Amino acid sequence: MNGDLWWVPSVIVIGLVVAGVWALVTASRRRTRARLGQVRAAATELERTAASSLVRADDLVQDATDELSFAIAQFGESSTREFAAALGTSRRQLSDAFALQQKLDDAVPDSAAERTRWNQQIVQLADEATNRLTSQARDFTAKRGVERNAPQQLDELRRRLDRVSDRVAGGTSTLTRLGLSYSAAALAPISGNVDRARTALDAARVSADAAAARLEAASSEPVGEQLQAAEHALFQATQLLDAIETGEDQLHRGFANLQKALESAGSELAEARALRDGHEESDASASLNQVITAAASVQASLREAGRRSDPAADLVALETAMNGLDGIRSEARNRQLRLDNARTALAGALLTARSQITVTHDFVAANRGRVQAGARTRLAEAERQLAIAVAETDPVTALDTARRAMTLATDADALARYDTH
Repeated sequence: MNGDLWWVPSVIVIGLVVAGVWALVTASRRRTRARLGQVRAAATELERTAASSLVRADDLVQDATDELSFAIAQFGESSTREFAAALGTSRRQLSDAFALQQKLDDAVPDSAAERTRWNQQIVQLADEATNRLTSQARDFTAKRGVERNAPQQLDELRRRLDRVSDRVAGGTSTLTRLGLSYSAAALAPISGNVDRARTALDAARVSADAAAARLEAASSEPVGEQLQAAEHALFQATQLLDAIETGEDQLHRGFANLQKALESAGSELAEARALRDGHEESDASASLNQVITAAASVQASLREAGRRSDPAADLVALETAMNGLDGIRSEARNRQLRLDNARTALAGALLTARSQITVTHDFVAANRGRVQAGARTRLAEAERQLAIAVAETDPVTALDTARRAMTLATDADALARYDTH
């Protein structure tokens, strides 16, 4: 390159750098404008939502004021106290919301953060007031529906009262029949249900009659509360009588389970008696006999003729007795199994001990002058232990003794062979 143009590459590089910086700045400004546009759009939408919520709440408060006056005339002040309280709360919230809107509309400049916060509060206050009044209006609409349909509801209520009243005699008969087979404790959860059902039915009739009297007199007083009270009392009576039928089913199922448990207990007692009679250890037999007697006594008492049962309590008593039997029976069975296993192993242990003693005795006899006292002493003790094992009546003790004799004979053989080296 000509020496006069040495500056050209530098100019190119600087130009590229400037272009890159300009591109970055332009992109950053573009993103900033887009972000600011989104923020402004969100703020505008929030203001629109707040204004809409405020107008809707104000209209609803006005409507609810008229509705409350109408409700008081129709249902009385006592029935509309909750509505009046809700309206008062909503009015205060609406007043607070309007105060915030005034701060947004006045000439005092507000920051963006303040405008956002106040608009959010307006939406919250207005929506809470709206929801509260909407709920109250819905309740009174339902009450008016009850009032409009009161004659039909009263007729249906009286028919249901008659049907449930017819069940009272059946409930009395069921309790009398159950009393022949089940104890007072078993029947305690349902024994008073008939009387309580009668009381509830009487209360339902009183409320129904009061509603009917108002309807016949063409009174302006509402009857919804009387109908609701009658419905509630009728529901209680129905539940009480249903509980008698459910209780009967539960008692019968419990008694059937008790009979199965008693049959199973009989089989377990028979097995326990066989184990007791065949057990080789007297103390184990005595322990078994004690729990067998206790369990058999419980079983016999539960099978006593004419006895009124409490299936749940009887099952607990039987299970407790049988659990005690199971523990002792399991222990006795393990002890008998230990005896049987020891007896099986004893024959082999005696044979092995005799064989080792014979081998060691022959080796000592063949090396009389060389085998020392240690080997001879262990051999003599092995022979003594073998004799004890043969004479022992307890197979477990005999097995342990025979194994000890085998160990002594093995040690004697090792010492004797060491002496002869």
